[in-house]
Amino acid sequence: MERTLIKIVDICKSHQIETQFIRNLSESGLIQIITEREEEFVDEEELRPLEQFVTWHYELDINLQGIEVAYSLIKKIEKLQEEIERLKKER
Repeated sequence: MERTLIKIVDICKSHQIETQFIRNLSESGLIQIITEREEEFVDEEELRPLEQFVTWHYELDINLQGIEVAYSLIKKIEKLQEEIERLKKER
């Protein structure tokens, strides 16, 4: 299966954000940056969470640490919901 890569500079232009914000998200382990031929990309699958982080940071004024906490809590809730569904099916 071929993956689709999106240039970080294109994302930054369309969302009017700084490239450093995306690099900071990558350094925190929230998204993965792929570098090919000295250009930075993100996988298409990372676009949805990236846009969510952009909204949290630029519209809700949540800092990077707050984004990390919120995302971690959301992932835990999703796992718990999956576990509940699995247990319901086992009945």
